[in-house]
Amino acid sequence: MAGGTGTVYPVSGSQIGLAVEKTRGTLEAAPQYMFPITSPKYDPMQTYIPDQTLQGSAVKTYAEILGMRYDKHGWTAPVYLDSFPIILAGILGSPDTLVTAPTANTLAAAALPGATTLTLTTAGTAGTWITVGTYPTLETHLVTAVTSVTPFTATLATPLIYAQADGATVTGLTAHKSSLNNTGQFQPYSLSLWDNDNEEWRSMAGCQLGEVSIKGNATGLVEYTVTLMGNPATKNVAAPSVAYTGTLTVAPWTFTFLLGGTQVQSVEDWEITLNRDTKEVPALTGTQEYLEYFADMLDITAKITFDEQSGSPYLEAYENGVEQSIDMTLFDMKTGFALNLHSSNAAFTTGSLERGNAEWVKVPIDVQPLPTAADALDGGVSPILATVANSITTAYAPNSV
Repeated sequence: MAGGTGTVYPVSGSQIGLAVEKTRGTLEAAPQYMFPITSPKYDPMQTYIPDQTLQGSAVKTYAEILGMRYDKHGWTAPVYLDSFPIILAGILGSPDTLVTAPTANTLAAAALPGATTLTLTTAGTAGTWITVGTYPTLETHLVTAVTSVTPFTATLATPLIYAQADGATVTGLTAHKSSLNNTGQFQPYSLSLWDNDNEEWRSMAGCQLGEVSIKGNATGLVEYTVTLMGNPATKNVAAPSVAYTGTLTVAPWTFTFLLGGTQVQSVEDWEITLNRDTKEVPALTGTQEYLEYFADMLDITAKITFDEQSGSPYLEAYENGVEQSIDMTLFDMKTGFALNLHSSNAAFTTGSLERGNAEWVKVPIDVQPLPTAADALDGGVSPILATVANSITTAYAPNSV
């Protein structure tokens, strides 16, 4: 219903939908997912060119002429792992590489907290993601190895959190892997966006992500912040028929950090930022739109705050130039959907002992993921390999950009 004079529109009606574009700059028919968000901000970046000719009067500017335009958007949101692969496609750009979920299984023996192996009734598959148990003691694990003869023993990347009973359900998840695109124009996928401000719907085509920052700690939701730019929005478009899925966001305390393949339990807070320094490309196209939105080279930085440990291992790693693998993993307690951010080789680039504003000693460390061929799925090298494990069996992104 249209509002009259003095009408206000509550921000609670805001909605965002996204889809990966099959053709860059062409709006998709509908969002793939609706995204629960907070703090959305839409900015039309209309330029004006001043007419500052001399016309016989002491006036500097006679007119403002419409120039080119692109639109900016951004928001903060908890991480929902049914839809987050779309964000990864928009910042990294490799096609969604699927790893088929292993078949359903059960435990052939009880397992205790801290165990790093499971005994299965049938053979499992190395390199796959599984959930074990049921809510509220459901947990998600990467299987790193499986024996080929009975008893079928699966080795896990991280220890069990809970006691799991003999006969407990073991469910396989489909893994969606993405890394840096180093083929074609080296560009990530473009996205179509739908935005409802509770007064009208807008759509934007050709959107290119500029930055995605993910951060978390033990006491608050894991959140990401995203910025993007794209073609000028079209107003008064039809509302998408896609509904929210009802999937829960991840439990923040499920975060595990592996350093050199070994779990570290002294992390207080963490953050990782993927930046493409996206810029608009001007060209005389006959319209106000820019030719495209160019994503520059990928820059990834991470920040980890550790509690100081005996021997000060993290500060020493920084001082001695040690390079090693890192893994950041977390999962949803209800579905077991998981996110893993892996770098096969990372360096600590800054480090210090923090004692000024805390009761215990902390070690803030800046981390630089370094590129390797091992983490690259789409040519060249990549500083990160991102995996979302969930129940979605189809690819989020097409086979090529």
